[in-house]
Amino acid sequence: MVRALVLSLFLALTAPTIAADRPNILFILADDLGYGDVAALNPAGKIKTPNLDRIIHEGMHFTDAHSSSAVCTPTRYSILTGRYHWRSKLQKGVLGGYSRPLIDAPRPTVASFLRDQGYVTACIGKWHLGLDWALKDGRGLADDQGLLSKDYADEWNIDYTVPVQNGPQDRGFDRYFGISASLDMPPFVFIRGRQVVEAPTVEKTWLRKGPAAVGFEAVDVLPKFTAETVQFLKERAEPAAKQQPFFLYLPLNSPHTPIVPTPEWQGKSGINAYADFTMQTDHCVGEILQALDSTGLAKNTLIIFTSDNGCSPSAKFDELLAAGHDPSFVFRGHKADVFEGGHRIPFLVRWPGVVAPGSKSDQL
Repeated sequence: MVRALVLSLFLALTAPTIAADRPNILFILADDLGYGDVAALNPAGKIKTPNLDRIIHEGMHFTDAHSSSAVCTPTRYSILTGRYHWRSKLQKGVLGGYSRPLIDAPRPTVASFLRDQGYVTACIGKWHLGLDWALKDGRGLADDQGLLSKDYADEWNIDYTVPVQNGPQDRGFDRYFGISASLDMPPFVFIRGRQVVEAPTVEKTWLRKGPAAVGFEAVDVLPKFTAETVQFLKERAEPAAKQQPFFLYLPLNSPHTPIVPTPEWQGKSGINAYADFTMQTDHCVGEILQALDSTGLAKNTLIIFTSDNGCSPSAKFDELLAAGHDPSFVFRGHKADVFEGGHRIPFLVRWPGVVAPGSKSDQL
């Protein structure tokens, strides 16, 4: 399991032999990216991913890596806690944008563990593990199942000016910028630290309808996460900051629905919007790789790139298959399936000087 590989890495970081030379760690988690969507893993694929291919050529790829679940919230729970997700209180489905926190307060996370080892810890991206939102009328907090649109009045009864609690900064991260859940789940707002950046005052719809900030647009989210990441890396490259290693957890919103490539990427694949969005996701990874190169951080940064589960049917498999592209490669099924297409995922690692370039592992 991927979580076992990650845990092995973090346990190794405390070993005396490398404690004096701890790498920076960048964990990039794509959202609904299929194993067959990475060009170097799928010889018959039709989506170009030169930057993910670069990680493969410069590092190691795992051909038999699996997420702990075929949907996203439980996978994220396992990644951050190292714990099998069935041990949590979530026994079906995923959380919503207003759900209560899934990770219990006393439980260690990868972030809290690494912070104890002297790392600066940051999360930029889609959280989807629950937050505590305050309600205006004093009834307490949003419910355990997540409001979504089943109780629409309550979404406007939340006081968005009150800092959220029991989110990333209460689970081991020094800083956070992102969205509460999937990009098709309200509230449609950015959160920085514990504070909503711009309180929602209007309704918007991306598959689901809900409160939104006037300035929040789904198409801007992936570029914003990329820009925030590049800025973080530049900050960590400053002479004073460079003395302290960092752990950056980057759970992207893409290529999950809403499938919203920016205008310059629309039509680039010649297949459909999902293929365009996947190409843009790869490009954003390239911008991050370039930032690592230009700041000099690359040589001491361990990169892990993977996906939370397989490709979603929302990608329109019929259009992709008609073009000769199968997001699940040769595996049966897709996101939410027990079949391998639901949980076999790309898992790529680059660690200069430690992981041999162009290496491969077929181990589970």
